[in-house]
Amino acid sequence: MHVGFSHPVAWEDAKVMSSRPLLSHLRRMVHVGPYGGELPVALRAAASVAVPMLVLWATGHLEWSLYATFGAFTSLFGRTVPIRPRLVSQVQAGGVLVASVLVGTLLAVLGSAVPGTGWLVVPVAALWATGVAILSHRLRWHPPGPLFPVFALGACSSVPARPEQLAVALAVAVAAALFALVLTACFARFEPGGPGTTAPATVPKATPLPATTPAPAPGPEWTLSHYLVRYAAGVAVAGAIATAIGHPYWAMVAAVVPMSAPDASGRLLRAAQRLAGTLVGVLLAWALLAAAPPPLVVIAVAALLQAGAELYVGRNYALAMLFITPLALSMTHLAHPVPVSGLVSDRALDTVVGVAVAVVITLLTHERRQDAEG
Repeated sequence: MHVGFSHPVAWEDAKVMSSRPLLSHLRRMVHVGPYGGELPVALRAAASVAVPMLVLWATGHLEWSLYATFGAFTSLFGRTVPIRPRLVSQVQAGGVLVASVLVGTLLAVLGSAVPGTGWLVVPVAALWATGVAILSHRLRWHPPGPLFPVFALGACSSVPARPEQLAVALAVAVAAALFALVLTACFARFEPGGPGTTAPATVPKATPLPATTPAPAPGPEWTLSHYLVRYAAGVAVAGAIATAIGHPYWAMVAAVVPMSAPDASGRLLRAAQRLAGTLVGVLLAWALLAAAPPPLVVIAVAALLQAGAELYVGRNYALAMLFITPLALSMTHLAHPVPVSGLVSDRALDTVVGVAVAVVITLLTHERRQDAEG
């Protein structure tokens, strides 16, 4: 597969996209897929977030909640496969999430000790996104791409930290990831892909395979140039622009999200859904956080939001963002309280930046799949 800059191809892609009736695009934006048995997955995801949060609240350490949250995200991987490969996928992804928390915390420690080094998160996140994207596609994670690791690295880097918090971050993230694995094993019999299931409940859209074609050996879905342009360049540009106006990791996450779609049409749709869902989601987050609820209420709401996100993320991404955005902001606010108005406005502005970068890169680049000899 070749990724390169080509104005004729870019304009041809744009022409194909624009030739579709506006109504068709709107239908795709708002279409909600059928229920596919996501409730057990949603309940497990909610529990994986709520229990560590309750433990931290009971012990008086809610400032560690980000570390626990990203460790808990281990439970989100492999939802469409049987239990054994699911656990393998979760162990792999959980290890990367824990490493992302550590790298982000290390950047936070450096930023606290050496003023003026906060910009380092941008090149580090760009390299991290590229490496994790390659690993994700090689190991065929579902969901694919480096979204959660980039989110973990960026969010943890934004919270001031001291050197001793590196050990805390490691311990809390590992404990939350292990708890998520235990929940996966316990819930497996109630979920699609649980014991007794011989085939995935659904085939991930990112790697569709004809029924008569044997599964290929694990390997990258694209060549290195794809990852460098779409992830390294996308994250670096979005982060550089956003560094001067807010929290760069939100822009970097927004730039990463569309890139996991398998084609230009899918990337543009995901970008539009990310933007629309976030802009509405920040209003919901503002309404929640402006009321200054006690921590237990925030934890309970976060668990419900996590469940809602899992119920809809595979059916309509814009709708899922109505849950994901207030969840992310409430967890950030719980760990490091800041003025709510600034928190939500930064999230909205940086998302616009990240989505714009993703759209521009999508329109300026083209690709073709590797042929059998490539």
